[in-house]
Amino acid sequence: MLQHNALVGRNTHLLHAAVVGVHALCCGLPVLALMAVGISGAAAGAIEFSSGVGALHAFLHAYELWILGLSAILVALGAVFETSARFRSRGPFPWLFAASVACFLVNITIILGHRAF
Repeated sequence: MLQHNALVGRNTHLLHAAVVGVHALCCGLPVLALMAVGISGAAAGAIEFSSGVGALHAFLHAYELWILGLSAILVALGAVFETSARFRSRGPFPWLFAASVACFLVNITIILGHRAF
């Protein structure tokens, strides 16, 4: 999709970059934190790392519905732009946008599952 955004316009590229950026912050940082703890292998290091990341974790939980709402808006705008681009030209299937939608659905599932328990 990014290669097609150059043809469609700058706004589409910026919105997709925003979606990927929000996803990287909300999903990528916790994954990197888990990887860092796993690589460290030391219980003391894991405990220290956990206390340092606690503030980020609390922030994400406090605002997870707002973050999910922002993500929904960005995915919806991406869908509008993808649909508009598809009407103008027949391009390949937007796999990157499909991956963004899949990540959004996984995030909804995780948040609903987390709130249920």
